[in-house]
Amino acid sequence: MRSMFRTRAGGRLHAFRSVRSAVTVAVAIFGAAGVQARAGIGGDASLGEAFRQGNALYQAGRFDSALAVYGQILDRGFENGPLYFNMGNCAYKLGRTGHAVLYYEKARRFMPSDEDLKANLLMANLRVVDRVEARSEFLPLRLFRAAVRGLPVSAWAMMTIGFFGLAVSGTVLFLLSRRRFLAVNGYRGAVLFGVLFVVAGLLWLGRIFSDRSTVEAVILAAKVDVMSAPGGQDSVESFSLHEGTKVRLDRESGGWVEIVLPDGKVGWVMKDALGRI
Repeated sequence: MRSMFRTRAGGRLHAFRSVRSAVTVAVAIFGAAGVQARAGIGGDASLGEAFRQGNALYQAGRFDSALAVYGQILDRGFENGPLYFNMGNCAYKLGRTGHAVLYYEKARRFMPSDEDLKANLLMANLRVVDRVEARSEFLPLRLFRAAVRGLPVSAWAMMTIGFFGLAVSGTVLFLLSRRRFLAVNGYRGAVLFGVLFVVAGLLWLGRIFSDRSTVEAVILAAKVDVMSAPGGQDSVESFSLHEGTKVRLDRESGGWVEIVLPDGKVGWVMKDALGRI
């Protein structure tokens, strides 16, 4: 079994290949390589130094200090998969199960197919007390959701644009070529890539809709009582949840938010008891 919970190098997230080979002590520049930012693309070399410092602290076993350095990078408006991956590793080593699950889930939005991330998230979830079984779902819908979640939005966008370009090229070849062989293959290419363009476009739109309509969070408090209503005398305790449990968010009321579990249970908790993915 390979060693897990190693720091990961920062840098550009490539859409069409796994980033498993990037599991190493970071020496690459974090910001200048094209790190996705909340407010644009940055190129501040000091971010690379901060990321290397965080990795060095992690290697030295100073997980709390490393997590603080990574957090400072987030505070400056920059985020990507390797950063959240490393933050999850720090939280796991510190025994902060809720934060470990939260950071790994955030990393999964950038690199959903990464095998090391899947393994570490599985390890973190083994520490979660609550075992919530999801309700059965219609098979085609489940497969569609899995396909949509298989790649980040940027990857589906690039695939859609790429297939569109190839379909247009095939159409042009079919219409303008004087040689039968080229015209026939242009027609076939136009049909094939046109179909792929439609499929990729639907999955792209599905991922966008999923990200915008589904807001998820992780319980960060050691234990939280889930209430039948947002506070008040008429509210009673419905059930309890523990650190690391993943929930879906629905309505908000004051300092309360309604949560929905995969098994269909619904209740209200205080906002400060969870962290949004």
